[in-house]
Amino acid sequence: MILHIAFAFAGLFAGTAPSHTVVAPSVIAPASTFMGGPPSIRIAGKAGGDITHAEWGTVEKVELVGCVPTAQVVELTICIKDCTGKNAGLSTKGDLLTSAMLSMVANLPPGTPFTITAKVIDANKKEWPVQPAQFVWKG
Repeated sequence: MILHIAFAFAGLFAGTAPSHTVVAPSVIAPASTFMGGPPSIRIAGKAGGDITHAEWGTVEKVELVGCVPTAQVVELTICIKDCTGKNAGLSTKGDLLTSAMLSMVANLPPGTPFTITAKVIDANKKEWPVQPAQFVWKG
């Protein structure tokens, strides 16, 4: 009897649920379209984390994302810890990684962390702070 009352009660509200418009997924822009805020750097499409030999093999330059259309990388540094725990790294002007940088990372032992930092300025010579990208070489 209680079950019948519950179903009858539920039936009273069945037609009163608000209707919602559903947007087809094809009209929703991908998340990367909405990336905003200050510039940030990417390597092989990643802002950090593990990077494999195959991914590293596709890298030519540091990618810049954000809402500052005239921003550009003017200096770039890759830093690792050497065997004694001291910082060791290579730097260059612009966003292109040098062959020495590419080789340095490719020859790291698996599990070695490295950091990429960049100096970014816009057309008005305003310098934008950019978070370093921290990666772990997986080999």
